[in-house]
Amino acid sequence: MDDRLAHNINAIIIATLMLLHSQTVSAEINISGYASVVAGKVLTGNQFLADYPKAGVYDTDWSFSPDTSVGIQLSADVNQQISFITQLTSNGATDFEAEADWAYLNYQISAEYSVQFGRKRLPLYYYSDFFDLGYAYYWIRPPSDNYTWQISNYNGVSLLYETQLAEWDSSFNIYVGREDSENNELLSLLFAAPTDETWKNMLGFVGEFSKHQYELRMTYLVAQLDRNINDIQVANETRQQFAGLSLNFYGEQLVILSEFNRYKRSADEISVRTSMLSAGYHINDFTPHITRSTFKQSVNAAGGDENHTTNSIGLRWDIEKNTALKIQYDKVEDKGINIPILGDSSAISIGMDIVF
Repeated sequence: MDDRLAHNINAIIIATLMLLHSQTVSAEINISGYASVVAGKVLTGNQFLADYPKAGVYDTDWSFSPDTSVGIQLSADVNQQISFITQLTSNGATDFEAEADWAYLNYQISAEYSVQFGRKRLPLYYYSDFFDLGYAYYWIRPPSDNYTWQISNYNGVSLLYETQLAEWDSSFNIYVGREDSENNELLSLLFAAPTDETWKNMLGFVGEFSKHQYELRMTYLVAQLDRNINDIQVANETRQQFAGLSLNFYGEQLVILSEFNRYKRSADEISVRTSMLSAGYHINDFTPHITRSTFKQSVNAAGGDENHTTNSIGLRWDIEKNTALKIQYDKVEDKGINIPILGDSSAISIGMDIVF
């Protein structure tokens, strides 16, 4: 095990134990965790950008860094209405530095309404809340072209309403907040220069509906963008919008997953569409799957022409009730001329996911 990874795992455990030891009120404490250990390499081409938010890149040598991660979640029920949730994660793509993905207070107003205060994952995508929890899906990672954004969290307030609409289990989430990212991993890689990013005055909505084998999710966000590249301000309070739709089918054996997203920044004439379509088939403990994901940015005055597609095929094997072994092959076609993203490539990755 990498010394830095071991050090940060110990730091997470020690911090958790100190928090538990310092409890001065009666609270029900629950601890859970996960780990994904993944090795991969590029087969053709030079580099493969596997994890966009953390800038996890494979090259022609075998590496465990881009996709390997570990996390520990602590939830404390202080009383019937108040609970505290925090999750610390450590990722190889960010040199195994421990980060807080979750740190919020939940107040249960009633059986249907609750409000959260603090730090949460930014719920742009279907898999945003559990992006690093590899055991929760059959891929090595959620489809890269569809999960390309540079901001993954926000600090603020959210209101959650859960109810039953006819035969549909439904939830509605409204949130406000902001996130400041100094030396943002993805943008600093793409611009080849230190880049600071702020998303502020966020106002977002998520609606989720499920019935039997079917699931529908809608998401929308409007926010303002500030960006500095090499300490030079290139965007200030620029309005941006994000909208997304997910439609999923879960049969006894066949699973069909889809996601379609649209991002717009009118002041810069930026318009981006991303999508993914995936199918898996359960055969006892095995799930073979195939996926196609795309990212396409319309050509604008600045020459933006980012355009890439990934076709993936893989296999998940549930070897134990809390352990899955995976293998996946990805082939990337990069059509960007002014904005290429590391070029055409193909890559292989093998990993194990556990939850505890």
